[in-house]
Amino acid sequence: MAAASARRGRPTGDTGTHPSRLPGDEPAGPTSAGPEAASARSFVDNITGHPTSVAGRSAQDIADQFTTAGYRATVEQSRKKGTSGHAVQVRVEGHPEITNIQVHPGGGRHTPDGSPYWKISTNTAGKTWVIPRDFRGAEELGGNVVRYDE
Repeated sequence: MAAASARRGRPTGDTGTHPSRLPGDEPAGPTSAGPEAASARSFVDNITGHPTSVAGRSAQDIADQFTTAGYRATVEQSRKKGTSGHAVQVRVEGHPEITNIQVHPGGGRHTPDGSPYWKISTNTAGKTWVIPRDFRGAEELGGNVVRYDE
């Protein structure tokens, strides 16, 4: 389940931004109202306290949650040299803690194909890796490491 959802997180050209906002016209914080926005705000505001909540979610789903909560979020394919090239970045603007969430569908040096992981970057607590049991090199990661399948 988690692997299939993570694979669907590949960018499709949709930036995940609110369709009626122009660049530079983003709110400073959440401004959306209603139960859907409240649920999305609850999800995004609790990620640092409950990082495993991102497990099983695609990059686009995560970006949509931030957008619904009133933050600007864009999805882009990672272009970092020396990597597998499979990772998808969710760039977040305006959230008081979270700046980026990397969604990796698996495959490459850390996990076998179909074994996804997530890296949450914050401006308050550094990096948190949400990884599976079969992740290779966990002891070398910088930041907090949380396993989602134990």
